[in-house]
Amino acid sequence: MNHQEFVEAYKNGTLNAFMPPATAENYLKQRLWLPLFTLPVLGAGVGLVLIGWFITGIIVFLLGYFVPRMIKRNAVNILMYQALHDANVYVDLREAGVLEVYE
Repeated sequence: MNHQEFVEAYKNGTLNAFMPPATAENYLKQRLWLPLFTLPVLGAGVGLVLIGWFITGIIVFLLGYFVPRMIKRNAVNILMYQALHDANVYVDLREAGVLEVYE
């Protein structure tokens, strides 16, 4: 199934696609390099608290903690949206085995 057929099947409501949440989460985590985002932001939050910027430090720390978890939780929705709007992402997801489409 090519990308155009995939989009048409989605619009018609006849799409039989499956994306395992754990696989989608791992794929998106690797693609966005979430650990490289999380650790410096958490460290910056702790550093801000230690130098006396308590509220700002807590906010930065909480952002560094919750944003990656929200991204992981919504990984299937994020990747499905990208697959519907970009043919290259659709091909990448199919080749990586993240998106399984049944015809």
